[in-house]
Amino acid sequence: MKNKVANLLRTLANKIDGGNATKTEVKRYNNAMRILSNEADSGRYGKAFEMLNVSDTARKTYVAAQGKTDGYFYLDGKRKAVEYKTNGGRIGSLYRMTKPETAYIVYSMDFETRQTYRKDGTPRPTKHYQVAPIILKVSDFLAILEHCNATKVIGHADKGDSEVAVQGDSAKLAKCLADYPITFDPNYHYTSEDFEDLVLF
Repeated sequence: MKNKVANLLRTLANKIDGGNATKTEVKRYNNAMRILSNEADSGRYGKAFEMLNVSDTARKTYVAAQGKTDGYFYLDGKRKAVEYKTNGGRIGSLYRMTKPETAYIVYSMDFETRQTYRKDGTPRPTKHYQVAPIILKVSDFLAILEHCNATKVIGHADKGDSEVAVQGDSAKLAKCLADYPITFDPNYHYTSEDFEDLVLF
């Protein structure tokens, strides 16, 4: 995720340096940099990704508040809400949707497998998995997660704040999503037919 955010920031910084950025883009860049500077926030890269991966005409300069719309994209000529999730994001809200087959999510994944060691103490090679931002129906996303057994419960069950989240370091999920055919372009106008008859796994 760091690389994706870095690329988005670099593109925006070049636009600012060239004097071609709007006031909205400058504010978006500054807010993203402020978020990234808070090293205590484990979700800072996901938040920056949500802010930066928007259309050229977007007015977004902040991270959406809990329960609010993360972003928008165009479907069948109309602007439609979309939820952003990255790596091991919480997805309880997706399970609570009444019509997940008509809702959409943008998901991206970027992680390196944990370091393990052989019996003789030598390290095994790690693997880097990356899934470009993709857009899919929430119902399809949940079906893929279930197929890959790629969910976990985070939080404190005894305190009543536990919630389902994506298993953000699942190699099986990364491999499955790598074959998903629809990448997310915030400037592209999608049609309903784009999301029909897809082979999910």
